[in-house]
Amino acid sequence: MPHNFAFVLEQTLGHVAHSRNLERALALEPDIDATIIRLEFQPPRGVGRMPGLRTWSFRASWAARQALLRRLREGRLDAVFFHTQVAALLAGNPFIPIPTVISLDATPANFDGQGLAYGHRAQNRSVEAVKRRINQRALGAARTLVAWSRWTADSLERDYGVPAGKTMVVHPGVDLDLFTPGQEHRREGAVRALFVGGDFARKGGLELIEAMRGLRGQVELDIVTGSNAVAVPPEVVCRVHRGLQPQSAELVRLYREADLFVLPTRGDTFAQVIAEAMACGLPVIATGVGGIGEMVREGFNGRLVPPQSPRDLAHALESLADDGPLRRRMGLSSLALARREHDMLRNNRAIFEAMARVAAETWRSAAA
Repeated sequence: MPHNFAFVLEQTLGHVAHSRNLERALALEPDIDATIIRLEFQPPRGVGRMPGLRTWSFRASWAARQALLRRLREGRLDAVFFHTQVAALLAGNPFIPIPTVISLDATPANFDGQGLAYGHRAQNRSVEAVKRRINQRALGAARTLVAWSRWTADSLERDYGVPAGKTMVVHPGVDLDLFTPGQEHRREGAVRALFVGGDFARKGGLELIEAMRGLRGQVELDIVTGSNAVAVPPEVVCRVHRGLQPQSAELVRLYREADLFVLPTRGDTFAQVIAEAMACGLPVIATGVGGIGEMVREGFNGRLVPPQSPRDLAHALESLADDGPLRRRMGLSSLALARREHDMLRNNRAIFEAMARVAAETWRSAAA
């Protein structure tokens, strides 16, 4: 009999592409009868505007709870997958007694450590203690945890007391059939760098523009962003692309026409745009924040620079712009890493297998 699994998926920021990849992988699994619950971000209204209830954590987890209860009225579920832990705060065990697998790109403690870049600051000690207990309860009740990076897994163990054997490190992955090298489409002339970041300032766009000013036309820049606050000085050759959707044909084309990818982000968890660039065979210049150092390996498939350092960023851009053979070697290394570690089909199958194990263990316990 097929497994009856529910997948509760946040639809915010980079989680949109992850959700699409997971659904694409599920379509190839005939032994899984999947219920997809998408949690779209909605501004607070009505009761959700009350103090303490206006946070995304409350609204997302409450919406997940209601959706799961509706689904259970239609029949059994063998296991539930939550991405992220936010959705499980009011919907996972013990509130709804179904075995759960929780996936997360970062723990709340990870996020607090990068709060300045996100415009986020910790609250007073008593509030933070309550938040920590709520998250510990959800994480502790899950049968398995899926961390996008070692950085996240280490925080689960260090900050939330999660036993090491309970956590799997599984990168979210990229569609290797969609994001592919495109050297045959690249033009002669200046080196083309690609930046993809919805939050232009947080993703390091301001530092990138400043770094580009000193490159004297060696590099042309394509910026993909949702921000309207992009001021390009006349000496910088730059094309700004707005309104492009994740995995869209136009976005894929820009990756395949680029010579290198740059994301000098001030704060991040595990930027999937970097994995997309790697799958397209691009060397990557990035900062080592969050789990990015697990994707970009200094001198192997790219350069790591300090956050908010236009000078270091300019040096990295110039070194790759001046050395075509180095770009090609690093690009091939990126492609090999993407195929080995970031294949979304293989990585998502590991999650489905974990859910099947959790369901089987629960059934055996109930039968004993």
